Amino acid sequence: MSDESSESADTLGPGPVRELIQKLRSEWAVWQWGLLGAALLVPWLFIAITGQVWEDFLITYRHSQNLIDGEGMLFNPGEKIHGFTSVINTLLPAFFGWITGADDYVVPLWMYRTVSWVALSSVILLAAGLIREGVETHWQKGLLIVLPVLLVLEIKVTAFAMNGQEAGFMLLFLVPMLVLAYRGWPKRGVLLGGVCLAGLMYTRPDGFVYGTAAFVGGWLFCAGSRKQFFRYFVWSGGISLLIYLPWAVIASSYYGTFVPHTVLAKQGTESYVNLSFQFLGPLAAMLQILPERMVGTLAAIYDFQNGGDGAWPGWLHDLAFVLMAGAVLYWIVPVKDRLGRMTSLIAMLILAYLSYASLIAYSTPWYYPPLAFLSLFTLLRMVVVLPRLLLARGAATLSVLGIAVLLGFVGYIFTHSLRGLKLKQEVIDDGVRRELGLWLNENVGPEEIIYLEPLGYIGYYSDRRVHDWPGLVSPEVVAVRKEIGKIPGYPWGDYTWGLAAERYLPEWLVARPVDQPIIESSEVLRTRYAMKKIFNVAERIYQEGEFPGAAINYNDSVFIVYRRIDNPSEY
Repeated sequence: MSDESSESADTLGPGPVRELIQKLRSEWAVWQWGLLGAALLVPWLFIAITGQVWEDFLITYRHSQNLIDGEGMLFNPGEKIHGFTSVINTLLPAFFGWITGADDYVVPLWMYRTVSWVALSSVILLAAGLIREGVETHWQKGLLIVLPVLLVLEIKVTAFAMNGQEAGFMLLFLVPMLVLAYRGWPKRGVLLGGVCLAGLMYTRPDGFVYGTAAFVGGWLFCAGSRKQFFRYFVWSGGISLLIYLPWAVIASSYYGTFVPHTVLAKQGTESYVNLSFQFLGPLAAMLQILPERMVGTLAAIYDFQNGGDGAWPGWLHDLAFVLMAGAVLYWIVPVKDRLGRMTSLIAMLILAYLSYASLIAYSTPWYYPPLAFLSLFTLLRMVVVLPRLLLARGAATLSVLGIAVLLGFVGYIFTHSLRGLKLKQEVIDDGVRRELGLWLNENVGPEEIIYLEPLGYIGYYSDRRVHDWPGLVSPEVVAVRKEIGKIPGYPWGDYTWGLAAERYLPEWLVARPVDQPIIESSEVLRTRYAMKKIFNVAERIYQEGEFPGAAINYNDSVFIVYRRIDNPSEY
């Protein structure tokens, strides 16, 4: 598959990454650095407008706070559950909270945001150098300078690098591996590769999948010795194991396993149709949901509503699908663009992984930034490189039009997302979930259990024992779910929230309106629980009217609190 065999890993300078930075310093004009600087202000602009603090950051920070307070890295003190996914996303804020003596998450989060922004900035700088590799003309290199703008306007890349999630670090460890893969995994990059592989694992437990995808793409499109590539990658893998081993030992001794309980809890929350296949049933189901995952990669955050009020326009989904098809199939095109085809293949492998993983658990939007990054990188490379290879005239014009489409697409989603996300933070997260958590703190006893689904804000501000569905921090709930299993014909499919509550019977239930039919249809829940409080901001949400992205707020505009009846006089 190699089509640039004249390139050799032995022609490297002082180091693959350092070489790219040196080339940028020598080749870029002042206006290009200015454009880069302007692009890197966009993440701060996003935070200034939305103020977003993502729900899951507060799940991890409750672990961080308990660690600082000497209770252990736990969500519920005394319950040794590995209830967080990202080690970096938990330990780094804990460190910031410890050195500042912060009473809450605000200061640690701002410090975490700053470090994450530095990581994202480093990624974009490195990618801006990498994408220019192998292009010949001055106008092509000039057009590729839009990459930083393109990347920061991808809403999920910017949001989940700045709102307390781990996207900045995920990309920080992935992109240098793309450089090493393109350069044939030189011996000088073995240590860097090992650090990055370990970093991916410290960032997310499935980080090895992304590292393996980078290896496969680089190896298949290797311009030099594939044997050498493989050998040095294995060396990097050995180094990564040594770096990750301490955490694996500590976690195993403390929690009983280094596999996050969140991974185990999410299993079985999604199901797929067998379609009469036997061994190929999962593959057939994966192909069924593949278009949805392709659209989700470049679509807005939680773009789950394809029609109705507050939905994104259908043409946006059409364009997202077409763009993703181009990004993940470009590697098949027999042209001399080794870099673009390599990143295309890596993107396809990661898309396949996320699609298959969706059969086990729902693919949340913060899973997508690495794939969105790779896809936009590939698309920009494709629209700049491909026209010149195929056309004698008009190549530059066609490239400019292609770039305009890409910028218009991500720019439309980014700018139209700000309103809905700002509303979500102010009205839903701070106005409902936070207030609900504070109310529970005042009304729930220290030993009583609150059972709910949205764990972050409510769990953090309640500072009470919280067990959740599907059981991210609650082995008891997972055990009940497994005992229930899948029930054919159950009206709510795999959402067994109500059935688990019937058997579990916690002291408190926090429900959404969509859960009320479940409660009303259950004799146990209907007779054993009394409504105590309603938190309702639906009117405030609907006053904003319908606009693209508004639907992200509808489901969480109302919460109802129920108390278990142990004595009929309590009703």
